[in-house]
Amino acid sequence: MKKSTHLLASIALLALLGGCSKSPEEKYARAQESYAQNDFAAARLDLISALDDDPQNAAMLELLAKAQIAMGDGEGAAASLAKLANANPGTKHRLLLAEADILRGRFDDALKAVASIDLAEAKRIGGLAQMGKGDPAAARSWFVQGMEAPGPKARLYAAFARLELGSGKIEAARKLAEKSIAQKPAPLDGMLVAADIAAAQNRLSDALTLYNQALASYPANFAASIGKVAVLGDLDRFDEAEKLLGSFAGDAPDNPRVIYLQARIASAKGQWEKARTILQSQEILMRDNPSMQVVYAEALLRICQIEQSRGWLGPLLRKYPSNRKVRRLLGEAQLAGGDAQGALATLQPIADRPDASPEELALAAKAAKASGDMNHARYSQRAKLPAPEWLGGELAKGDTALRNGNWAAAARSYQAIVDRSPQPNGMVLNNLAFAKANLGQKDEALQIALKALSASPEHPSVMDTAGWLLVETGRDRQRGVALLKAAARKAPDNAAIARHLTAATAN
Repeated sequence: MKKSTHLLASIALLALLGGCSKSPEEKYARAQESYAQNDFAAARLDLISALDDDPQNAAMLELLAKAQIAMGDGEGAAASLAKLANANPGTKHRLLLAEADILRGRFDDALKAVASIDLAEAKRIGGLAQMGKGDPAAARSWFVQGMEAPGPKARLYAAFARLELGSGKIEAARKLAEKSIAQKPAPLDGMLVAADIAAAQNRLSDALTLYNQALASYPANFAASIGKVAVLGDLDRFDEAEKLLGSFAGDAPDNPRVIYLQARIASAKGQWEKARTILQSQEILMRDNPSMQVVYAEALLRICQIEQSRGWLGPLLRKYPSNRKVRRLLGEAQLAGGDAQGALATLQPIADRPDASPEELALAAKAAKASGDMNHARYSQRAKLPAPEWLGGELAKGDTALRNGNWAAAARSYQAIVDRSPQPNGMVLNNLAFAKANLGQKDEALQIALKALSASPEHPSVMDTAGWLLVETGRDRQRGVALLKAAARKAPDNAAIARHLTAATAN
């Protein structure tokens, strides 16, 4: 009796599962919805399943090819399209096959496929093929033709922007990218190239916004994810960068950018042994990647593998003699290895510059002293009282970092100026307080803001920073509100001051 009951239950379960099974049409409908939401992996799974039951369905095969192209699977897309080869291939089919050929590196085949198609999309693909063949002039010709051809041009603008960016024509690239993302909906490649251009121009907050927009529409996109990690690193937001990188690094463990960013984050956090370990087995990859070489060489230096570090830094400096970081690291390695004269010879070109940093000068002074060189006293004095050229450069770096929301970098630059300035500067102190506050260091920020107020008691921005911090920390709300009111009277059109005053007097 028990066996019979069990058998009946099994049959009932199978019947239930069978009743829940989706038909090919239902799977296709769900795949269309997933594709519209840019969930290409889900669309692909449903389409493969639906095609098991309806293998010659042209609409399903076409959508599968499009999903595979969106995922960068040129071989898969070509295989899907080949199943449609019995039909007379129309324009749409030829464009898809040409794009699959681009992904497969079959650039001549792609050019042949689009040669007779007078559409902007065909010209985009032709331009990409010429870029793949290493002929930027021919690529530009195709893109220019596409500007005059009929059809949607958002992706054409993006591809053209990528070419201009690679050619160093950043402003031209920016205008093209802006035209691309102005289209609705903005294409992924348009958002990505616009973000890359913003990063190249050091507009890091703009780059981060664009990568976030791309990820909002394409959550699993690798290029947007890794671009965001790089920008977070540039903004010194290493914990966020490490968390995001960890969420997808396992899917691309051998990707050069993943490896580099893992090592870069480790080095930025002072995890030198970890950075060395990440790069140690990547010597072949590093040979063509100077950025990796610098991280690896510094990691070796920090863990006291001096000669190995010098072995990387020497060739790097010969290849890039104007790279100040490489020169400083090599000088430091030579000095650590007992070659004070060699270190001084390496460091002198930067130590003799009017904009030499205090760190560069202190290192050169140490090398000069160890080698008995008379420049020791001069370098030491300059390290204590840096030249106006260094101060101006550091101020520019701090201001740029502040505009980009790079609070840590801004704080470093302004602190360096404060530490070496004989007289307090109200605005430098104010900006340092603002950066510290945004880093969450509110109590320290308040003390700095009050020093700024003593130096510049009538400046509305200084009054605003001090007043708002007095309110935020609860140290002296009454004085804070009074300062904000006074700042608002002096600068009635300042939106930030007005916003702080409204918030401070709301309760």
